Amino acid sequence: MKIESFDHIHIYSKDPAEAAKFYVQFLGGEKLYQKASDMGLRIFISLGGQIIVIGPYPSDRVDSSSIDPDKKPHLHQFGLDHFGIRVKNLVKAVRELKEQGVRILTEPVSGSSGIKYAFIAAPDGVIIELTEYGLLPKIFLKLKNVI
Repeated sequence: MKIESFDHIHIYSKDPAEAAKFYVQFLGGEKLYQKASDMGLRIFISLGGQIIVIGPYPSDRVDSSSIDPDKKPHLHQFGLDHFGIRVKNLVKAVRELKEQGVRILTEPVSGSSGIKYAFIAAPDGVIIELTEYGLLPKIFLKLKNVI
């Protein structure tokens, strides 16, 4: 099988409209489309050129919104762990988000490969990794036609 392209991330939410506000207000997402149905509201957001679909939280799902950053659950769970967003200046991005009241799960860390990262909490228990690439990772990713 050959993959044509990455398509979207789908997030279940108890309140899709409020969750969508987070991605637009704090991360610069663009609301593309929304559709209401018997199941609830579904909103499509463009975030860094990728699509995030935020839909109604199914009644048969377990609530994962009570993440305790001290227990580092993003390191010990099955299924979707997090998704990443690339930023140019990680320290500045984290500072701005913190000033706006966004919950920071992990302050900026510098990896041995030159990649810097931090984790933030989004609505509905979603975890987002903010990543800043150093010179060596950028060279590798350019060679692989990723960036």
